[in-house]
Amino acid sequence: MPLTDTLFVALENAGFFGGLGSEVIDALQARMELRRFPAGSILFAEGDVGNCVFLVRQGSVRILKQQDDSQIELARRGPGEIIGEMALIDASPRFATAICEGDCELFILSREQFLEVMARSPQIVVQILRVLVARTRETDIIRLREMEAALDYRDRILRVSPYPMIVTDPTTQVQITNRAADHLFGLPRRAALWQWVRPRDPALRLEAASVAQTGEVWQREIEVEGPAGETILCKVTMAPIPDTGDGKAGRLWVFEDLTEIRTLEQQAIRQEQLALKGEMAAEIAHELNNYLAVLSGNAELLPLHLGENRPPGVDRALASIRRALEQIGVFTDSLLRSRHPAGQRTQIDLNDFLRSQIAFLRPQKRFKKLVIQTAWDQTIPPLECDASGLQQVFYNLLLNAADALAEAGTDHYTVFVSTRHDPANRAARLIVGDDGPGIPPEVMARVFRERVSSKPTGHGFGTLMIARVVREHGGTVAAGARTGGGAEFVIALPLVAEEE
Repeated sequence: MPLTDTLFVALENAGFFGGLGSEVIDALQARMELRRFPAGSILFAEGDVGNCVFLVRQGSVRILKQQDDSQIELARRGPGEIIGEMALIDASPRFATAICEGDCELFILSREQFLEVMARSPQIVVQILRVLVARTRETDIIRLREMEAALDYRDRILRVSPYPMIVTDPTTQVQITNRAADHLFGLPRRAALWQWVRPRDPALRLEAASVAQTGEVWQREIEVEGPAGETILCKVTMAPIPDTGDGKAGRLWVFEDLTEIRTLEQQAIRQEQLALKGEMAAEIAHELNNYLAVLSGNAELLPLHLGENRPPGVDRALASIRRALEQIGVFTDSLLRSRHPAGQRTQIDLNDFLRSQIAFLRPQKRFKKLVIQTAWDQTIPPLECDASGLQQVFYNLLLNAADALAEAGTDHYTVFVSTRHDPANRAARLIVGDDGPGIPPEVMARVFRERVSSKPTGHGFGTLMIARVVREHGGTVAAGARTGGGAEFVIALPLVAEEE
């Protein structure tokens, strides 16, 4: 296709060839070809070997770069602008893809033809260097922006991650952390990982370092010391970050707090065990009732068999036997009534329910020296609840009180159990207190939020279970000091309105 003066004008305006003499431009014109490309035409694809340069006469060309699964637009070239100028110097692969946005007219100059012109006109070399430096700067700016966007995206991922994440160098010096890690392990953050994250077993540090040398992923469940000295059970995964030639090797540490999960698992196991004990107790009570019926019947018939001339003291002995049988009957009845399917809501008389639980607990060894004083509010309406869960709450309160009194070594052991109707708040209140030493202030602040226990062999799960069950009932629980000394726990459970 014949060339026209428009090529001369384009070359004069093009940054790549601007400022060259007419002799050089004439030489370039003689070697350039004008071609038309329909919209969507691919001038070259990323990775193709470059062997020519394009100068836009009419239309617009998009420069696209592949990134992950999508393409990002680096630039647009219009009339008078050069595309693919690096191909004039080197046959390296194309850095990006060039696509015609609409119908385009482009001048094309091959590398061989350009080298012929450059050999005759050394001044063109200086102009090329100027353009290449400008384009390099432009490319660096684009790459810096991409890097900043990538770093910002990384930081946003770390911020929203619910899992604590820490990046260290190969010597376990902390480089990057996220908010979840700061929240779990506390501030101020330490420079060395194992000074900040303090495992209970020091041997784990050597184990992690040994695995890191092999380049494999290390995963363990470990116990670490929390910011307040509490024990945190974590699942930790360490993945080595390889050095890809930039000297930036490191290690990624991802933690998962398993403390609450393990607590719930242990509570579930304990409830299963208690449920099994309840089933066994109910079966034993059922069998005992059969024997009690025989004994009671014979005790009633004995006066008839002995007649009027029975020895002195027989009536007193028979009355004592009847009372003992009645007490055994109350005990077996409490065993039967304490059996409730876990999670099932039923209506109960709160006072009767608590009486039965106390009757069930009294024969146990730890309650033999315990005096249980009760005060029942008879105006409390029927309460709808998970009787199995409420049973565990009450057992834990009484067991904690009994253990606290036993450790105090006092001469008297008294637990106070009472109920109260709170019509203003449509609630029933269960109050369990004791006259022991009370709850230490440092324990009081954390009693229903963390695993805390004043007993040497305690695990602190009991109060967490109490809080969970009460919360599931829509109620509240509070711990405080009892008037007259000792500790007191107050549980408020909502009552269903009559119209509901």
